[in-house]
Amino acid sequence: MPERTAWWRALTGPWSSWPGLAALCLILAQGVWRGVLLARGYFTQDDFLMLRLGDEPLTPGLLTQDYSGHFFPGGFLFAWAHAHFAPLDWGAVVVETVALQAVAAALLWLVLSRMLPGSWARVPLLAVGLACPLALWPTLWWAVAIQFLPISICLLLAVWALLVHLDDERWWALPLVVAATVAGLLFQERAALFPVVLGAVACAYSPARGPRAVVQALRSQWRLWAPLAVLLVGYVVLHRAVAPIATTSAGSGGDTAELLGNFVVRNAVPGFVAGPWNPEVVGDSLLLPAAYAVVLAWLVVAVAVVWSLRRTRAAAWGWLLLLVYTLLDVVLLFGGRTGMGPTFGLIPRYAADIVPVLPVALALVVRAVLAAPATRAEPQERAEPRRWAGRLNPAAVVACGLALLYVGSAAVTTGHVSGHLENRVDRDYVETLRAELRAQPEVVIFDGGAPDDVMINWFGTDATVSTLVGIAPESPVFDLPSHSMRMVDSEGRLRPMDLVATVASRPTDDETCGYPVTAERPTAIPLDDTIDGDGDRMVLRVGYYTAARGSLLVDAAGRQLVVPLRDGLNVVDMVVSGRLDSVSMQLRQDERRDEAGTVCVASATVGFPVARGGDRS
Repeated sequence: MPERTAWWRALTGPWSSWPGLAALCLILAQGVWRGVLLARGYFTQDDFLMLRLGDEPLTPGLLTQDYSGHFFPGGFLFAWAHAHFAPLDWGAVVVETVALQAVAAALLWLVLSRMLPGSWARVPLLAVGLACPLALWPTLWWAVAIQFLPISICLLLAVWALLVHLDDERWWALPLVVAATVAGLLFQERAALFPVVLGAVACAYSPARGPRAVVQALRSQWRLWAPLAVLLVGYVVLHRAVAPIATTSAGSGGDTAELLGNFVVRNAVPGFVAGPWNPEVVGDSLLLPAAYAVVLAWLVVAVAVVWSLRRTRAAAWGWLLLLVYTLLDVVLLFGGRTGMGPTFGLIPRYAADIVPVLPVALALVVRAVLAAPATRAEPQERAEPRRWAGRLNPAAVVACGLALLYVGSAAVTTGHVSGHLENRVDRDYVETLRAELRAQPEVVIFDGGAPDDVMINWFGTDATVSTLVGIAPESPVFDLPSHSMRMVDSEGRLRPMDLVATVASRPTDDETCGYPVTAERPTAIPLDDTIDGDGDRMVLRVGYYTAARGSLLVDAAGRQLVVPLRDGLNVVDMVVSGRLDSVSMQLRQDERRDEAGTVCVASATVGFPVARGGDRS
């Protein structure tokens, strides 16, 4: 029976030492660094759609809905909370993200302290986990962060619990591994790869060597692998039923090879070594690394692999974990969908899921290297030192130097690309529109399309102004009949509307009233020609005058609209669609008035709206 460490000491011990103090400094620096970057950012793209979908009652249907083939109830729980308690509040996102990062960082230190107790080598490995540039995108993009950070936390918690089981045989450790995996699967499909990481750790800790370690790990930890296997089978069945992935053509073998090469050779590996330093940024998410950066990154990795394997073959478990996880990550991400194109392999956020695995894999390598001379000298101390006394030794200087070198390298890459992640256009558009709504609270907004750089046209009918600001505290109103309807231009300003490609009502012989509309029966108002929106929404503009009180019931292509009437001469706009050659109107008079009223319709015009002084939205 292994000697057990008190639970509170297992949690606090790794911090009460000089390496622990260095870890706290790194975690604090990461929080400030990422906090500053986050403060410059804003919502973008999927963020707006997730928030709009989250603006519903909290139900199982909301949490388990299919989102482009993804199943992540945990993400929609975040979306629901933001939509209801902090709508479009980027400050809340900053606090939330920094807090999640701190939890993940603390767990990483506990994992490293279990794997390398008392060793200064933990410090540069922590720096790798905290500063790796691949993690910039999924921590600065909210809709991705609420998947990436929780799944990182769950993975590190699962690894820590497994290490506690291997070291101390605590009864709760294996159930905690399974629970962490379940929680991870609620946030992202790649939690299905947790057993790969856990299996590599179990094999590396096995007393057997080579392939026999696999057999030994399977046999000794069967109480863990059995429930995980059942869990993953059930998850696959549930995922296929709830959110089946729509596959596309896998393309040619050459395209597949190029995508894999881009992902591993030009994307992941340069990111592992805190590069690629000064890449060409295409759009806001695709990096084209310079050739020297790719070559240098691979030289660093090759030297590390060769040196560690020459010291001990046991280091292979760490490198094997990194290789296998990276390849499986590619398969899980692009399997059946390589028709997306080889360039998608150059998007760093797709490789970011490897970041929490990277320091764990490297820790397995370092652990094997440090243990290599243990057969000829004193065995490595397992317990975390609890003393602050003593001078910093050469190992501390080297470790802190490597950590600072990595952080500095990551700072160069971050400084080069972070400006492309600030989403300034998104912030300016939304904040301008919200200011306009506060200044003109009476307007109704024509729900036109969103600018492409705020929500790309891939979102189709979801890329609308209501998706962007529908949950805003200003409570905007869309597409209702209005005497003050406005469009939003490309800068987020409210503009009066002009109509183009119009069809007007036929002239009438009644020069006094035009088309008289009463409460007795519907009045048909014919148009000069037939107009067909062909799927696009149009505006029906009606000019009228009346002394009647009540509302006007308008029927346009089978869609009924109710317009509250105003005294005098007025113009009202209504959103319509379909094929129109006439419209029908009828007065709904206030029952408190005895006299029969009449609405005189002077004009009716149907056309496509454009923002006056701006562009069509």
